[in-house]
Amino acid sequence: MAFIDMVSELTGTLPGLSPILAQKYINRALEQVYGERLWSFLLTDGVLVCPLAVTSGSVSITQYSTGVTLDATASAALLPQTVTGAIPGIQNLQIRFGTPPPSGSVYSIVAADVTIPTAIILTLDRLVLEPTNAAASYSCYRCLVTPPIDDFMKWESLVDPTNAITIAGGNLSRTSGEFDMRDPQRSSSGIAYYLGSWGGNRVCDPVKGETVPNATWDAGTPIYELWPHPTSGQTFYCRFRRRGEALVDPQDTPPPVISEAMILYRAFYGHAYPFAAANVANFPTLKHANWFNLIAVAKQEYRKELLDAKRQDDETQLGNVWNRGHGLRSIRPFGRYNDTGFPIDANFMQSHLVRF
Repeated sequence: MAFIDMVSELTGTLPGLSPILAQKYINRALEQVYGERLWSFLLTDGVLVCPLAVTSGSVSITQYSTGVTLDATASAALLPQTVTGAIPGIQNLQIRFGTPPPSGSVYSIVAADVTIPTAIILTLDRLVLEPTNAAASYSCYRCLVTPPIDDFMKWESLVDPTNAITIAGGNLSRTSGEFDMRDPQRSSSGIAYYLGSWGGNRVCDPVKGETVPNATWDAGTPIYELWPHPTSGQTFYCRFRRRGEALVDPQDTPPPVISEAMILYRAFYGHAYPFAAANVANFPTLKHANWFNLIAVAKQEYRKELLDAKRQDDETQLGNVWNRGHGLRSIRPFGRYNDTGFPIDANFMQSHLVRF
């Protein structure tokens, strides 16, 4: 059933409910369905590219300014990242000042003026704290990353096949605050082994409290920090969970596992029927129905549809055989409490003590 058909059924059942409101109710119901479990169809993948750090040439910085001017050598080195379609692109890079390895603050680049290709001017996300220097050393690389999709929910794993490194489990649940305690100067660099939550928007003026989000990231985009900083260059194949997309076009349909009936039952008991109960005085045709009983019946039917959808989803990609923390999912062969990862083929299980 297409989106327009679900809207028609909702408005046809409840005279007085506008199509625009019906569309909102259906998408709210769909969003709530998406939140019922970690659906298999919401697991997907992508790529994160962290290029080799650029240190060629020098830059001119002015203390308490957000502008940075690159010399000809530095401009030539970073110019490829300013062109349309560059990966990851200049606005996804960070820069630090000082003799490598730098120990100063990490700044995100929010804009680049390439009017003069031999003297590119960068705009940073906040004021430069380092002293004014017309020929400062610098290091430009990517240590702050954003999800590769808008409806991102959570990371599952980041795999660096070149260096045989997988960032998963507890190594994905760090914070930049933890990195601050371990490495306040961010002197550890080379290959990243951890990913930590960094925040969202950034403050450009701590006195006035003004914020300037990156042009490619809105204020609500989650930002994560890789640590140690990947100055040696890394490309990650990443797997992550999505929140799920709303229905927009009239012919849009929900994922196959999610039945139209389940969405409609959720919309009826959670939104449409309460709307009718609250507006019986405005619409005479709504006066004689037992809305509270209808809500209870729709809720019961929704639960039946949900159980059936979960069963179908498990048949598609079984995801709940072992509870999290089970010994067979532990990275430690003799423990139960850590991340997935150790071999569990027949030879391993027959030659090791695996506790259940």
